Amino acid sequence: MSNKSDNAILESEASFEELLGHVAARPMPSAEDVEIARNAVKAEWLAVTRERKRRRQFVSLAAAASVLLTLALVIRFALTPPVIAVQVAAIEKSYGSIAIYVPGEELQEGGDLSSISAGQTIITGKESGLALAWGGGGSLRIDANSRVAFLSDSAIELVSGAMYFDSMNQNVELHVRTKYGVIRHLGTQYMGRIDAESLAVSVREGRVAVDGLNFDEVAEPRQRLTFSGSARPTVLSISPYGDDWRWVELTAPQVDLDGKTAFELLQWVTRETGLTITFDPPSVEQIARESFVLGPVDAEPRIALGQGLLSVSLTYGIDSQKGEITIAD
Repeated sequence: MSNKSDNAILESEASFEELLGHVAARPMPSAEDVEIARNAVKAEWLAVTRERKRRRQFVSLAAAASVLLTLALVIRFALTPPVIAVQVAAIEKSYGSIAIYVPGEELQEGGDLSSISAGQTIITGKESGLALAWGGGGSLRIDANSRVAFLSDSAIELVSGAMYFDSMNQNVELHVRTKYGVIRHLGTQYMGRIDAESLAVSVREGRVAVDGLNFDEVAEPRQRLTFSGSARPTVLSISPYGDDWRWVELTAPQVDLDGKTAFELLQWVTRETGLTITFDPPSVEQIARESFVLGPVDAEPRIALGQGLLSVSLTYGIDSQKGEITIAD
């Protein structure tokens, strides 16, 4: 059986060789065809090479650009000075609920606050008050239920409630912006109060100009300007003392009166209360000028008056109707 298989294989091989013998030889390509093929292959190779080179250059340029951008940001960060909050006022006295607000941040309690910077807003609660030493000079007070935004070292905005400013006879720049116009003091003591319906500017001393949205007006001592809507402002005569001014006394900052004369104590009290002083008899004035207050006086003006006069053997009486303090021996 093995012989039969071997014979079959031999016969097949012989047949295959006979078949190949009838096949013509493969023709050789012409020199022109060979050149065309060579050029086509070369062109394809160059295209692939250029694409790879372009990609490598792009990656290199992107990496370089990233390095340059990072370097530029580092240099800019290093050369850009840090943003420093500009302090515009220092807190001298506060009581009650005081909060501070900065746009973009949460409302914070201002109990530990010692100064105010531009961009901050002070919000006072019920039965609260604040006394500030204005950076340029003078005393700025904020009443209860008020909202005051500190814009710069020369401007604030009275949003609601009341503020009081005493320039203390200094050349101080302070513009108070409101929705009714801008208040400008001319060496003075004055109070501004605003609500949903009106703005009232009361002048105790000096003069105050209001650049209103519709009308401009100037208030003289013991006058009150009231702006409401688009109407012309009204002007009324007022007292420089009384219930309307009472909160100003409560926010009066502490002063060191130890070693000061009784007359200096009286000057401070009258400036804070708006009351006037009379001496009975007139010779008592000389005693007040020569007598020195002993010990610190730490209280609101009217109480401090009683404490200070005890050490110089002088008495006093207040006539609320006349707005007078009478000093007697």
